[in-house]
Amino acid sequence: MTTPEEYVLEAVDHYYNGEFEQAIAVLGKAIELRPDFAEAWYNKGITYSVMGRPDEELGAYEKALGINPEYAEAWNNKASVLGKLGRLEESLAAAEKAVALKPDFAVAWCNKGAALSGLDRDLEAVTAYDRAIALQGNYVEAWYNKAVSLHNLAKPNGALKAYNRTLELKPDYAEALYNRAGLFAGSGEIAKAAEDLVRAVELDPALRDKALSDPDLGPLVL
Repeated sequence: MTTPEEYVLEAVDHYYNGEFEQAIAVLGKAIELRPDFAEAWYNKGITYSVMGRPDEELGAYEKALGINPEYAEAWNNKASVLGKLGRLEESLAAAEKAVALKPDFAVAWCNKGAALSGLDRDLEAVTAYDRAIALQGNYVEAWYNKAVSLHNLAKPNGALKAYNRTLELKPDYAEALYNRAGLFAGSGEIAKAAEDLVRAVELDPALRDKALSDPDLGPLVL
């Protein structure tokens, strides 16, 4: 007889093969055998995430947390999906729970920063991103998000340093190039702004329309 643990391993194989519906079905078998199997519910949530089904994703994490309230990874993923759903206060509370349970959880600190930034608390967000970076120095999203928060706070020098680090780690990060172009344009460094903008649009053509509506970048669009 197949055990719940074996079903979870089978589901993971389906997940990595892009067979998401099969993964959900197999996880359902694991849960049928053991309804209190928090890991199976958690994996169900991750699978719903890549399927673009946030409400079901959230429900799966809540099931996992109902079974194991100290499941830091489930709190973190709950924070992430709540952020996507625009439920920022709840997202912040979930991220805070994750870092309380696991203080060295860099991704959870980054999610806490994202929730704070969404709530227009960018100064606190920078502190959270700094915690994430202290734990994981090459964390691209933390560097990028830190740059955005510093940009929002009208701290161009700090924002530029953070964008530069982001692009050292990920040279093809289109949004970072676009935002750095905006910083350069705002400081009158037009040649640098144009260079970044060209590269950003090459990587993500949708940024061309965004630039056209920006008074600083619009004149630089080719």
